[in-house]
Amino acid sequence: MRHLLLAATALTAVAGSAMAVDVKLYGTVNKAVMGYDDGRSAETNVVDNNLESTRFGLAAEKALDNGMAASALFEVEQNSNASNAITQNSNGTGNNGTSRTPNGSTVTLTERMARVGLSGEWGGIYVGQQDVATDDAFAHDLTAATSVMNPNVGAWGGGLVFQRKNGATWSNAQAGGTNLTPGLFALGNDGALGSADAIRYNSPIFNGFNGSLSTSQGGNVDATVRYNGEVAGIKLDGALGHTMVNSATTNYGVHQETATMGSISALHNSGLGATLAYYSQGLKNKTAGIEDPSLMYAKVGYAWDAYGVAVDYAAAKDPVAVSTDHEMDSYGVAADWTLADGVVVGATVRNYSADVTGVTGIEDIMVGVANMRVKF
Repeated sequence: MRHLLLAATALTAVAGSAMAVDVKLYGTVNKAVMGYDDGRSAETNVVDNNLESTRFGLAAEKALDNGMAASALFEVEQNSNASNAITQNSNGTGNNGTSRTPNGSTVTLTERMARVGLSGEWGGIYVGQQDVATDDAFAHDLTAATSVMNPNVGAWGGGLVFQRKNGATWSNAQAGGTNLTPGLFALGNDGALGSADAIRYNSPIFNGFNGSLSTSQGGNVDATVRYNGEVAGIKLDGALGHTMVNSATTNYGVHQETATMGSISALHNSGLGATLAYYSQGLKNKTAGIEDPSLMYAKVGYAWDAYGVAVDYAAAKDPVAVSTDHEMDSYGVAADWTLADGVVVGATVRNYSADVTGVTGIEDIMVGVANMRVKF
């Protein structure tokens, strides 16, 4: 930690400024007990909540004499047994084994963000490992119980494989030879940071609107327009984003060319709120019967005092580029309780149901979670 603080305060060497660097240490520890039933077996695990993973960081900013500000952000993540990644093991051989979860995973600290920037009345430009411009576009949510529920529907049990029972025989549910999981249907919307080594521009805010544009290592370009404001006692928060995928090295066969995503959330001063979100991918070189993948999400919640409750529904289609139709429905209920500033406990129950044309016996996945988050 001492070395990190010394690195952050190195910004005092920025020329043209006589003011000290403001440095902030921040972090989140977010742990949950997650149980699941995949129709074949039921297991319970201690996981990291991937809606807001365990992490800590240093944010530094220095005002310059020319009216601009220099900034630096360094953030690392510790994500053991990530709630979006934990999956079943086959204990035994053939069909005699049972689905169960590994006891744990390797605990490591990984770079989450490391970037520098300059900002002023014209906006800000940032360089380094950071979230791409569209990272938040699908997940704007003002409603209740966001500590355990938001449009990232693949966050809880997203890595679990749907199980299929045919008589006494068990197997993984597949489309085109690919194992089907809630996270696959969610098209990556599982709480994980959409980051890259990138150059990003953030515009200033004008009448509640602002925009971001980024270009990433590898050639992808992301753009998002956001709005945050209040109309007639109703708070509004939304975004619309678009990704152009550099396909220069994948210009054969079916592959992703674009992604379009957006979300809009409204919160009345009574505490009643609602959120809608949509995500789709544009595929290139599609053959007959192959459809563009999509995900639709809706949520209603109510908050009062320190409490919040919510219900949601998601419908996803065709994440694998094959002519066989495959869909997933998901619904959940959630509640959370703010015990103090930065301290929230919550619980959620979610069901995932997959349907593949011509494939019978696919079991639902049910997930139950008790969670606690401490932010500082």
